Amino acid sequence: MPQDAPLKIDSRDLFSPQVEEYLEVQTALGRDAGEVAPQPLLVRVIYSSWFYLSLCSALGGFCGWALLEPFFDDNDIGHGRIISGLLMFPTVAGFIGLFLGAAEGIMCRNARRACLSGVIGLGVGFGGGLVALIPTEIIFNIMRVISASFMKGQPAPGAMPTGLALLILIMGRASAWAVVSIPAGLGQGIALREKKVVMNGLIGGVLGGLLGGLLFDPISLVFVTADGQATASRAIGMTVIGGMVGLFVGLVEGWTKTAWLLMRKGPLAGKQFVLFKDTTILGSSPKSEIYLFKDDAIEPRHAVIHNRGGRFEIEDCESPDGTYVNGIAIKKQILQSGDQIVLGKTVLEFSLRESQT
Repeated sequence: MPQDAPLKIDSRDLFSPQVEEYLEVQTALGRDAGEVAPQPLLVRVIYSSWFYLSLCSALGGFCGWALLEPFFDDNDIGHGRIISGLLMFPTVAGFIGLFLGAAEGIMCRNARRACLSGVIGLGVGFGGGLVALIPTEIIFNIMRVISASFMKGQPAPGAMPTGLALLILIMGRASAWAVVSIPAGLGQGIALREKKVVMNGLIGGVLGGLLGGLLFDPISLVFVTADGQATASRAIGMTVIGGMVGLFVGLVEGWTKTAWLLMRKGPLAGKQFVLFKDTTILGSSPKSEIYLFKDDAIEPRHAVIHNRGGRFEIEDCESPDGTYVNGIAIKKQILQSGDQIVLGKTVLEFSLRESQT
């Protein structure tokens, strides 16, 4: 028979026992994800990275202030004030890095990842903050000198400049915070050894520190007391800076992501997992990139998603319960945007952002 000849199937072939047996086997191997209810708006917001990263980073900025504030005296112009002022940048950057690094692990109920990323975030933030003292002092002092040149007369000690002089001072402080916030955003990416996460942290740290720094002096104008005490001002300012760093790290992650999984059913229903790595492990082991807990049917290393030059292929790791894509058991399969992946009782939806050409 020629290769291009049409294949003819009659009623005897269609209803043969072999066909019926094959369909029964395929039905047994299939697994319907069932009806998946849409997530409430509140759940979607809580599981959005920009929300929980900004919340955790704001808490980190506040804790950095709380640790340092007992040693900060606005009436002391001696060595104590200088030391407290020098430690402000690295301490706040370190605690922002601690909480920012731990946030993803906390949200995924992965204590191992939270501890590792948090500790590295603290070390990178504090150490990088110490190194950043040199460029930040240079930047801020240059802008302060320029600001002073626009002042009319000699302001009272502790008084804020006004007009263009104030604007220049605000820009100088914002630039300083943009520099010192860079190490605060790098910890998680360094802990995961992932360049894309490092880049997101760098860009988010710069943007968040810049915007938070722009708000620092306006906050000071409102909350500094009549006798010159700035305790509340520093608390609010550093909390805002932390929140802005986390907010922009989360936003940059959303802007730059190309592929991700959304948990539609499972213990973290509504949580989104961005596929940064070339190889992403899904399993019940805390070492997995996507940690699927509280499901006895999921193996420690259940399935793997490979990024093959922008095409994402899922592979079952010979798990007893199997891996299903759109209800069909698979060994290996290229994923398409909108595919539903079922592992045990967990349902994940794959999404792929089409490249703009």
